[in-house]
Parts: sequence; structure tokens; C-alpha cells
Amino acid sequence: MSTQQTMKKPDNVRELKRMIAAVGLRLPEQQERLARVVLARPDIVAFGTINSLANECLVSPSTVVRMANALGFSTFREFKTLFRQHLRAAASERHVAKEP
Repeated sequence: MSTQQTMKKPDNVRELKRMIAAVGLRLPEQQERLARVVLARPDIVAFGTINSLANECLVSPSTVVRMANALGFSTFREFKTLFRQHLRAAASERHVAKEP
């Protein structure tokens, strides 16, 4: 996949995982590394900044923005919101599961 092309923005992290799996071998090396880290550790996206995510993944801040754009997000904020929603839903599911 060319970084010039963009995809339809996923509605949830499960869709994002499928999307990345489908294009993973065609992502540039740094974007692929970034994708693997964000899927393994969604908290660093949900609570981080472009710079903190770039530092954590050993890529440039522009690589973070390019990957978010290539995956269909207009802004890093949209990308971050998807991960925040994912973590909220996961926390809710755990809370409901613990109730008698």
C-alpha cells in the first residue's frame, strides 16, 4: 500500500486489526513497526501524544501521522479516539463481568 492511498476509517480496533493484517506486508517498515506496537499496547495511543508514541516506537512523529492517515483517519486525534473508545469498552466489559 502506498502511503499516498488511504483506506476507509475503521469503526473499532477489531476492524483496525483486520485492516492492518490485510495490508501489513505492504506497509513501510516503520509504519509496520508502529502498527504492531499500537495493537499490542492500545494505551500508549489512547493516553499518549504523537511525540510520545513516536518515541516509544522509535519512529518520527511524521510517521505516526502518515500511518494514521493511511489507515483512514483525518487526524491523530481521530486515531487516538478510536483507542480511547476501545479501552472504555474493555473496561466496561470487565466491570460487568465482575458484577454478581
